[in-house]
Amino acid sequence: MAFEARHSIDKGLHHLARRLDPIIGARLAPSLGGLPWPTVLSELDKMRGKPPKSYVATDLQSQLKALTERLGNLGFPFDNHTRLVSALGSELRIVRNRWAHHDELTTLDAWRTHDFAVRLLEHFGDSDGVAVASDLRDEAFHALAEEKGVAAHAEPTVPAPVVMPEPSAGEQDADVVRPDPVTLTRGDAASTPTIGSGRFEFEPWTVVIVGDVSVLDDLPKKAAKEKVRAVATEIVEFEGPIHIDRLAQLTAASFGVQRLWPAREKKLPYQIRQTGLLVDADKFVWPADLDPKTWGEFRPNDSTVDRPFTQISTVEIANAMRLLKSSAVGISADDLDAATLQTFGRKRKTKQFAAHLDKARALV
Repeated sequence: MAFEARHSIDKGLHHLARRLDPIIGARLAPSLGGLPWPTVLSELDKMRGKPPKSYVATDLQSQLKALTERLGNLGFPFDNHTRLVSALGSELRIVRNRWAHHDELTTLDAWRTHDFAVRLLEHFGDSDGVAVASDLRDEAFHALAEEKGVAAHAEPTVPAPVVMPEPSAGEQDADVVRPDPVTLTRGDAASTPTIGSGRFEFEPWTVVIVGDVSVLDDLPKKAAKEKVRAVATEIVEFEGPIHIDRLAQLTAASFGVQRLWPAREKKLPYQIRQTGLLVDADKFVWPADLDPKTWGEFRPNDSTVDRPFTQISTVEIANAMRLLKSSAVGISADDLDAATLQTFGRKRKTKQFAAHLDKARALV
């Protein structure tokens, strides 16, 4: 029987979902007080100001969300300092997205999917799960070798996930601008008893290499469009609202491109707009489940986090301003600007920052 990439990926993703459910449940059980582990994800939505969804423990999308996102005061319970689980999980989120949207999938996609699954299950010490995933990987590899006409002993290489090193103790303490503690606690703590009362702080997307530059060169071919849109959609789900320029840069980096030349600067934003996600008048791209008209949250960050101030939505900045005004009645305009900048890891009020603050203040 001829090898079918979609069928192979389907088997691999379903196998992975069966293995991850008990792993996640066991790791989170001490914090749950007998509640099902997807409770954490529902609380995470509340913390982020999103409408809570109904999550299913056996659904791979739910599982990968739990593996790749900070779970409030539980942190990253599946990861260590290398953030390998987050990186592999992010790659698998993109694969699952493409599979769910019936994108065109190749034999190489199948091999990569099974390789990600093998490495993830190896990390968790699931030898039985690894055995099945390895068989699927071997099957895909032999099909790929036959397809490419290469020797079956030369496995394709998968680039290592791009994992940012932890800052040293000196870097953590020297001249770091940190948000005021008042901005780090939410008033609706009772709605998130499992993951705590902290505000959801900004977490940058971990860049994972999902293809090479040839994918961008192939735009606007169908397969290339599907890959680019799937990556962009996952980044928006993780970081949104996100400025379209930042999203284009992160998407390009996922295909090994660090600098966009003019033609790609036009192609990528066009593909992003074709995802169907909301792109507002200020060019911020919003997750499907966030409405800029009703979203009342913001994500503080310190100065070590890579997020330019002018690439933070004025909606998000205005939400922070409302909290700061309510916590310091009668605060002056200059003090409010200073407190807002501090909330997002900034100290100096440049001309660009001042203009951005003025746009946000108009929304308060």
